[in-house]
Amino acid sequence: MKAFILGSVSTRSALVDSLRAARSSSLVKEAYLIWGPYDMLCKVEVSSLGQLNTVLDLLHDSEVVDTNTLIVNEEGGLTFEVEDVNKIKKCAYIFMKLRRPAAPRLWDSFLKGIEDVTEAHQLFGMYDVVISVREEAREEYFERVFKRLWLLTEVNLTSTHTCFTLKV
Repeated sequence: MKAFILGSVSTRSALVDSLRAARSSSLVKEAYLIWGPYDMLCKVEVSSLGQLNTVLDLLHDSEVVDTNTLIVNEEGGLTFEVEDVNKIKKCAYIFMKLRRPAAPRLWDSFLKGIEDVTEAHQLFGMYDVVISVREEAREEYFERVFKRLWLLTEVNLTSTHTCFTLKV
């Protein structure tokens, strides 16, 4: 199962250490410090809820004091990734709430048509959909990604989290 964990770190001085701890887990496929209401985003792949708890315990032990876990709907929902998605650096993750149920096949083909979108997943949790955007889109983000997403009329709310690409 795949999940995205948004986390708040206890102090600013603990940010890099918390990121380092998250990246040390083989269950965490990607981890970024982000701008927005949360400090950190982790993308995880686990085989059980017990393993998900292991990741959450690791984060808690590394001064992540609050988390929001969003589980990917891999059965029948929107879910796609470009090849080697976890190796591609991201400039942003966009979380969306929808007004009404969306047609996954239409979203799938529309989002795949945006070259800089590297993945899209329907979620269980606070948001309905998450998409990630490759680092190369950062400088022209408005034209290359955001403006195109305006065409999705079902979107009620977006929360864009821009990423720091840190080597730790």
